[in-house]
Amino acid sequence: MTVSNAEITQEKKRISFEFPGDVLSTTAESLRTRLEEVLRDCPAGSLDCFEADLRAARMVDSVGLNLLVWLWRAVTGRGGRLRVLISSPDVERTFKFTRFSERADVQRIENV
Repeated sequence: MTVSNAEITQEKKRISFEFPGDVLSTTAESLRTRLEEVLRDCPAGSLDCFEADLRAARMVDSVGLNLLVWLWRAVTGRGGRLRVLISSPDVERTFKFTRFSERADVQRIENV
């Protein structure tokens, strides 16, 4: 799995990043590199919302969860809020069990 399929748009302090699939130990390093590139142009106080689209993910392991916590810290450190879009009930359970959904705005969207 590569990150090159990720779509990124930026307008008026809002960033949308589409994760290409599962967020696992095997993909976390390349995802973090790409996320760092995106956030590099966002100094403190310049970000309103970062939307992480994880609807293609069916699984997030512990390394992937650490990546998302890092992203939450990076976004809130720039004055923004993290919105995470998911469709998998397994990912939703992981976020609730780990209390990640208490920090980030997690929204479950059913696939049509």
